[in-house]
Amino acid sequence: MTATPNNGPTESANVRVARRAIDDYLGRTAAAEDLARWRDSGRIDDKLAEDVARAAWDAVQDATPPPPSPQAGPAEKTTQSPERAERHRRAGAVALGLRELGYHLDETLLPGPDMAAG
Repeated sequence: MTATPNNGPTESANVRVARRAIDDYLGRTAAAEDLARWRDSGRIDDKLAEDVARAAWDAVQDATPPPPSPQAGPAEKTTQSPERAERHRRAGAVALGLRELGYHLDETLLPGPDMAAG
């Protein structure tokens, strides 16, 4: 883990999204000591950072509809809900922001080059 960067206007949008995701995740699931450490130092361990990123990607999966039937027309096969698109954008921002904060994430939690456009 690295030193905590400034919480200020120089932070990227991804870092701000990641900090909010950490707050949300710890507010729902954290042990008292993890929550206290986050509030005192602004840091969590790499395992918790991976859990936060994984939860963000799980939210994308939750918003993903089942595959269309083989008889579906082309329009039905290519549409993506705005909710899923937003969750996908957010999950990528969370993962990138966590990396910017110095956390080491498994490569599978980082958006790939094909995800750059959202």
